[in-house]
Amino acid sequence: MPGTATLPPPVDLWAPVPFDDLPADLREAAARSDWPAVKTQLHTVMDSNTTDGAYGRQLLQFVMKVPLPSDSVLVRYRASICVDHGDWDGLQRYLASDIIEPIELVGIRDIILAPLDRRGPPPSNAEHHRILFELYDCQFQRAIGRFKRWARRMPAFYPEVLYGRDDIPVGRHMRYRRLQDAVLRAVAEAHGGSLPVAQALAAEAGTLGDEREPQRDVAHDLEIMVRHARGGRLEGEFVLLRRIASPTGLSPLGSWEVSASLMPFFSYLDDGSLEWAARLGQQIAIRLGSPRGLFHSKAWLAAARIADGKSPDEIGLAGLLAEARVATPGLQVVPFLLRALATHRPEDFRIAESVARDAGSVWAQVTALTWLVALNPQPVTLRWLHRLLESTGWRRPLLVPASVAADAALGLAAAGRRGVSIIELAGVGGRANVTVEVAMRHIDDAEAPEAARLAAVDALGKIGTTHSREILHRLSRRTDGIGLGARRILAKGTLNGALSERELEVVDLARHGLTNKDIAVRLGLSPHTIARHLSNARAKLGAANRAEAAAKFEEMQV
Repeated sequence: MPGTATLPPPVDLWAPVPFDDLPADLREAAARSDWPAVKTQLHTVMDSNTTDGAYGRQLLQFVMKVPLPSDSVLVRYRASICVDHGDWDGLQRYLASDIIEPIELVGIRDIILAPLDRRGPPPSNAEHHRILFELYDCQFQRAIGRFKRWARRMPAFYPEVLYGRDDIPVGRHMRYRRLQDAVLRAVAEAHGGSLPVAQALAAEAGTLGDEREPQRDVAHDLEIMVRHARGGRLEGEFVLLRRIASPTGLSPLGSWEVSASLMPFFSYLDDGSLEWAARLGQQIAIRLGSPRGLFHSKAWLAAARIADGKSPDEIGLAGLLAEARVATPGLQVVPFLLRALATHRPEDFRIAESVARDAGSVWAQVTALTWLVALNPQPVTLRWLHRLLESTGWRRPLLVPASVAADAALGLAAAGRRGVSIIELAGVGGRANVTVEVAMRHIDDAEAPEAARLAAVDALGKIGTTHSREILHRLSRRTDGIGLGARRILAKGTLNGALSERELEVVDLARHGLTNKDIAVRLGLSPHTIARHLSNARAKLGAANRAEAAAKFEEMQV
């Protein structure tokens, strides 16, 4: 099943929600005004260090609504809820009370409200405060390199202070910590490290923590998107945005954090997810009063609107770039990439790559370098792109059209670069003639790595065109591993005959939603010719209609 997401309608994360999903004993005690029983029940589910639990906004609003006698634990929890909602006046009132470790809440408040050019978290003498502040500071700076190093350190951090904190249920917290560590490291690796590691961590996170934890939804969606970034299909149903909009969704601050962590990957989806998440992030940041949160969300909203065909003037790119000049490198990444995407000037892509490298945003480096190699291949960009493709697992660079990825793969192969990553980059480019040429450059190069040459043979089999089958028949006469691989592929057979390269190209465009007229304009052919190619392709695939032909084409790509 292709990746799908049923987008919820716009949501106000400050609006009242029902309490239907809260534990029945808690609701019944509140209904009979048995406040001691309510307090006892709450202490089993409240965690002032992690307010975004399984009950989400239902629990947060319930705690703020019920007329409970105050104690230090309840005061701390309500103060944390004020931070989550940007209620800074309410926070000030609670800070004047008997509150547990107020420095944490003040530090997080100061990070959220910090200006664009602020670098570094607030100072603190306590290690657990420094750890917490660094996380929030990295998130609001989009300092991916620092965030990755932070996430890799976290599994070894053992917070002794928890056993002295009355506001933190230790059992739940330690279960949640394992989940949080896996998810945050998965996000860090997806943005600035190894995609195979990110996918493995996201899969592991789905088994950790308690049932219905929202972090599991983050891990679920991230695993699907990372698999696609590595070259796989976009399969599965996305759940995070619906969870955010539900009554058990995260707090406003938590919603901003998790949507920001997946924001680049929403660009894979053509269902409006990127714009939905960016607009929600913008609304949250405005209510929180966060300059850095607002700027990050505005940048991705501009990216979504460019993807919809808006011009740089329509999205206000000039104003965004003016703000970016005073921002930290992590916040500059997306605006500088958008400028390069608008101008297609190699110099702009070089600047974007440099800023991305400074911030540790590997995904953005791969994006900029892919465009550079496609537009103007130079030895240094060829070398760095090849190195990053091999070491990080990226195969579908973000904000890069498939045709540009194919051109980059051809540029790498033409320059003498060899590797499985180049073969796979060509494969996701969707241009059969390019994949054939890249594959043959590897097969004909005796110095190419054996794994890359065999991957080239497999790529020819996946193309499924008449030309690629002819090449495989020729290769099958060889007595080496190449010949063995070709014979193995030919023995599998094909779906009712191979398509020509033109037929394959037309079916590929049709499955992406283009009409015959659109395809004709794209390929410089007449609509009548496009209809003939589609008819021939349906006959060869044994498909009754256009949709079935597209589905069988998908099967050929496995």
